[in-house]
Amino acid sequence: MGVVCKDGIILGTEKIVLNKMMVSGTDKRVFSVTKQIGSVVNGIIPDGRAMMYRAREECEQYEKMFGIKIPGAVLAERIALQFQMRTIYASYRPYGTSIAFATHDNMKGAALWMIEPSGQMF
Repeated sequence: MGVVCKDGIILGTEKIVLNKMMVSGTDKRVFSVTKQIGSVVNGIIPDGRAMMYRAREECEQYEKMFGIKIPGAVLAERIALQFQMRTIYASYRPYGTSIAFATHDNMKGAALWMIEPSGQMF
């Protein structure tokens, strides 16, 4: 999913083509959340896209509230809580995707955060 290097982070994923009639470029898995944060999703792509949009909302709300860009650890923790909430409540369907965030902030520099469908973050 991702590799942290001296100069930054490399994100990548495997795209399995199930149907030859699928139009190339329609099944996007790598997204830009903000200028400092990128993401890659695996599993069910619509679930991953929903979490990416949620991450964009979290970034926007954090900047409005505190006046600074969101740190990567805070974003990963907030998204992990969303994943975990979907697993503990019986009325919700758990997300069928994992997501990785490549972040860069002034305090920690480049960092890679992985969030699993269970809500575990590392």
